[in-house]
This record gives sequence, structure tokens and C-alpha cells, in this order.
Amino acid sequence: MDDLASAQAKLPPIGSVPAAERMIRANWLTHLERSPSGSPLVWPEFVARQGASVRLVDVREPGELVGPLGHIPGVDWVPTDRVASLRERLHEDDIVVLISRAGERSAPLAKALEEAGMRFVASMVGGMVTWKYLGFQTSRDAAVLSRRDHLAERRAHGAVERPLSAGAVEAHLGDPTSLRWMKLAALALHGRQSCVDGRDETGVIGTPGGDSGELLLGLAALEAVTGSKLSPLQIGAFFSRRIETFGRFYLHGDVHAANELIGSIRGDRRLDAAIAGITDSLAWRAFFSAPPAHVREALLEHALEPTHIGCGHLRLAMLSPERYGARRELAQELVRCFFRARWSGAVETEYEVLAGSHEEGAVVNILVEEPLRSYTMIPLVSPTANGTQMFVNHPQVSAQARQDLAHFLVQQHDIAEVGAAHVEPILHEIGRLAGVQLGETLGRLAAGLPIYEARFGRKGTFHVTACGHVGGPREAA
Repeated sequence: MDDLASAQAKLPPIGSVPAAERMIRANWLTHLERSPSGSPLVWPEFVARQGASVRLVDVREPGELVGPLGHIPGVDWVPTDRVASLRERLHEDDIVVLISRAGERSAPLAKALEEAGMRFVASMVGGMVTWKYLGFQTSRDAAVLSRRDHLAERRAHGAVERPLSAGAVEAHLGDPTSLRWMKLAALALHGRQSCVDGRDETGVIGTPGGDSGELLLGLAALEAVTGSKLSPLQIGAFFSRRIETFGRFYLHGDVHAANELIGSIRGDRRLDAAIAGITDSLAWRAFFSAPPAHVREALLEHALEPTHIGCGHLRLAMLSPERYGARRELAQELVRCFFRARWSGAVETEYEVLAGSHEEGAVVNILVEEPLRSYTMIPLVSPTANGTQMFVNHPQVSAQARQDLAHFLVQQHDIAEVGAAHVEPILHEIGRLAGVQLGETLGRLAAGLPIYEARFGRKGTFHVTACGHVGGPREAA
């Protein structure tokens, strides 16, 4: 994989594109890998989360697009013999993912485009074979064949509408580049829960704080039910078991908190040698991804300060522990465990840095009409695109995941004194705390915003219903 410092040359000059777009490209580079022959690659799980900022281009033959493997909804179709033309038809800084049957055609094409000057192009590892195997949505709609060699127009960025109307929410959800779909079983095995934060341009399954917020909920509920405070060693053991059992674990930061953190670090003489010569954002990103072992504990002293936590939900929980029903030390220890695991090479840990300020115009609860089953398709929604920002919450998926979390926690009886009798009390306490914490976070970050319910049917149809305002008669569920 390219290291971030060497990837700096691939970024546009500072100031030539908006900060949010620079951050999208920086996050892209952290997920980029290389094949033995040097072709740029990204994994299907990463592609599935990408919103309108990333263009997906299928390079296969007509019969393949409508055959058993199908195609990704919203994809552009550019046959292999026309792929080279993308260099002239797109900007060199456009982000493009090429897709073929199993990656055998798209990988060399991506490498050729990169060598021709496109700086953010890659092939999807495993192509449509892996995409379908992992449980992501496909389509066999023959309408794609009418768009041969046509690059869909991207909506122009407009002024942020705040608050968002129901029509604006409908337009956002109706844009195929704002949605990806994933089977619930695949989500449990290959996905992760992201924060409700509206600044994320990737498709998310939203819950306050994402995976970090959910584990904080679970451990706080366990402490409340058992009446015992977990020690740092116990919290670390629960964290390690959590990523071993469920896989991906998500935590996000933001540029504002990162700048505060960098300022604090620069004032610590213990870190002078380690940060000498670091001046640009990608070099800082490389440093935070794998700091020298001898400065990690000193670095954590700065990273665990609430003002240096980019996730608003976790930061507020640390600042007002009595209102969130979770000890500040519990939240801080979870963040400590995350970075220690990440710095030790735990591939399950995912850290994203979000750019910009909160300009959300609504809270949108994403629901599906049918009862959740392992085969239920769940929409991953991009909270922001083309000037639209919204808090995205998936209450059904979160409720399902919390049942698994409660059962998981009580099975760790070698870590804490818990057993099967604690399942229902812990689940009940998780539900109670979840409502309290969601209300606290949205009450501070989304005060007065409209709440909408977007309910999806099996065929992808949906309808949006207004449900009051944050702080009004009905809170977001």
C-alpha cells in the first residue's frame, strides 16, 4: 500500500479544491492498495460506501451487465475499448473506480489511466464476482445498455438548504449515487456502523458515534446492570473481543479537532523529535496512523482530551457524562483501546477524518418496511452530497445490532461477572441509554431541525414523512 507521505504528490495543491473534497481524496488514498504489477486497487466494501464524489465505471460487455452477475445500480458503462478516453473526458482529479467481472480487465486499465495522468483511479478488487458474493445489491435492468459510453452528469453543488424540505430529502435519496444497498447478513459480516454525522460523503449505516458509540452504550449498560465499574484491563479485553468477533470498528475525527490536537502536540517538548519536519496534512496523517512506539503513550495524553475528539457524540459524552449515563473514563478508555489497536496493526480499525462544519438541514430516520431478516437489503445513505447535509439514523438496524451486542457481552464471563440472566436487563438498559444519548446529541447538534422518516420498500421505492422537529413533540427514534 502507498504510504501517505509518498502519496502527497498525488494531491491537488492546497487551496485549489474545497477542504471537504481534499479530505475525500486523502481518505481515498488511505484505502488505496497496489497489486504486484502496480495496479491501483480498492476493496468492494470501501466502494460500497462511496457516494456521489466517486464515479463507478463498468468496463464489461453488454451481455455481462444484464447477465447473472448484473451491474451496480447507478454505474456508468464504458466498454473496454473506450476506457482510455476517460483521461480526456474527466478531470485528472476525478475519483474513478473501474469494474470488471473479477478485476482481471479493470486492473490494467486503471494502471494505464493512472500512468496517463489520472491521480485518483483504481480497480475494484474481485470485480462483480466479489461484489455479489459479499451481498451488495446488483441490477440486471437493461436500461443500462442505452447509456453506452455515456458519463452521467453530476449535480452541481448548490447552497446548503437549512432546514431541508421533504422534497430535498426525497431528491437526495432518489439519486442513485447517494445510495448503495447491502444485505443485513453481509452488513453483520463485512460492514460497520458509522456515525449519524452529516459531513460524511460515504454511504453509512448511521447511529450516534458509530461502532464506538454502540460499544460505549453496551459497556455503560453492563456497568449499570452489574453495579461494577470496569477496569481499563477489562475494557481493553472487551474491545479486543469485539473486533475479533464482529470485525470492522469505526471511529471518526474531523479537521477542526485534528488542528486542535496538532497545536497541543506542538507544545509538548517530548514529541519534538518525532514530529520534526511534518508540515502537510498527509504527513500528519501518516504520523497519526503509525507513530513511533516510544511516543505513543504521550500522544494518547493529547488525543484523549475531549476537544481533540472529532466525533461530536463521543466528545459530548465525555464532557457531560452524567447526562449520557456513561463514565468519562469509560469513553476515554475505549478511544485509547482503538488507537492502541490501530497502531499495533489491527486491520479491523477504521479511522475517517471528516471535513467542514456541521450544516445539517434535517434528521432522517432510515427504515425498511419488512421485518429485518438476514436477506433484507439495507440502504447505505450518503449523508452529504452536492450541498445537502443530513443526520442519517438507522434505528431498525441499530436495534438488531444491539441484541447481538447484549448477547456478546454476557458471553464474556471470563472478563466480567456476567451471564445469561443479564441479557434482558442489559438490552433494556442499552435501549434506555440509547434514547437518552440520541436525544442529548441531536438536542445539541440538531436543535430545531425537522425530523423525517424515509421508509423503503423491497423494490427500492420509498416515501418520506415529516415527523416533527428535534426538541418538538416527537424526538428522533
